[in-house]
Amino acid sequence: MPPLKLLGGVLVMAIWGVNFATTDIGLKSFDPYLLASLRFVLAALPWAFVFKRPQVPWRYIVLYGLFFGVGQFGLLFAGMHLGFSAGLASTVMQLQAFWTIGFAAAMLGERIIPRQLLGVAVAAVGVALVAGVKDGSVTAIGTVLVVGASISWALANIVIKKAQPGDALAFTVWASLIPPVPLFLISLGMGGWHTVVQSFTGMTWGAVGSLAFMVYPSMLFGFSLWGYLLRNYRTSRVAPLTLLVPIFGMASSVLLLGERLGALKVAAIVLVLLGLGVNQFDPLGRLQARWARRKAIPIPDEVSDTGPAPSPVKGS
Repeated sequence: MPPLKLLGGVLVMAIWGVNFATTDIGLKSFDPYLLASLRFVLAALPWAFVFKRPQVPWRYIVLYGLFFGVGQFGLLFAGMHLGFSAGLASTVMQLQAFWTIGFAAAMLGERIIPRQLLGVAVAAVGVALVAGVKDGSVTAIGTVLVVGASISWALANIVIKKAQPGDALAFTVWASLIPPVPLFLISLGMGGWHTVVQSFTGMTWGAVGSLAFMVYPSMLFGFSLWGYLLRNYRTSRVAPLTLLVPIFGMASSVLLLGERLGALKVAAIVLVLLGLGVNQFDPLGRLQARWARRKAIPIPDEVSDTGPAPSPVKGS
């Protein structure tokens, strides 16, 4: 990958990582479900009039909108609102890669190899350590909601794999038409009109900037550039860049929000990243595959599968 394109990929990872901290700023003014609803309103309009509807069945657009919008972002924002820190959220959300592998095996018949199971086990230990963080940046209900958000993200990935949209950005824009109404109704049902009115009357410029950042740089620009890289370069070259998202996420949370880093939190983050790395990379398998090609001998399935995780991380 040319250096300029590589820098572009790193820029997208930085934007997606920082997006967790900026979301936390927006949640100080907005109800979480209302904030998520507004995010998708701005992502869909006026862009749905610019991009043609993707030539996929409506059921895929609706399902993706529900899983990606209501499930992923509704639960993520609610979890962060209820005490789960932005930095840890950027890490725990990457569990979607492992959920995607499991769902793809169960629903699409894809094969799970031992290396992927090892990655799951390592990352699971890291998530278990998160429960032991006692600095006020983790709550039980927040953990459940953020993990649930990662599961919903994985289900959205399966919808994408089934739909196979020709234009991923247009698909995302049109799917963004689905979440605003249910998210707004959830906000209204849980807090009433008082919560909605209070969100707007108490809105700060920081909240406005947060909303703008999560829609334009993070969703529209980030997704466009990411889709370009995936279309034009080998996935095995592009997908590992997603390991940078938690690093930028935690760094921005520390710098912008003053989140504290303790030994247990660092250990949890390192283990989750290590699990993701094991899932993404297979240097021994690659060496054996190259040696086998030279010797023209068959390679066992668990060795020859040297591709990346089935669904790379996308922007939050």
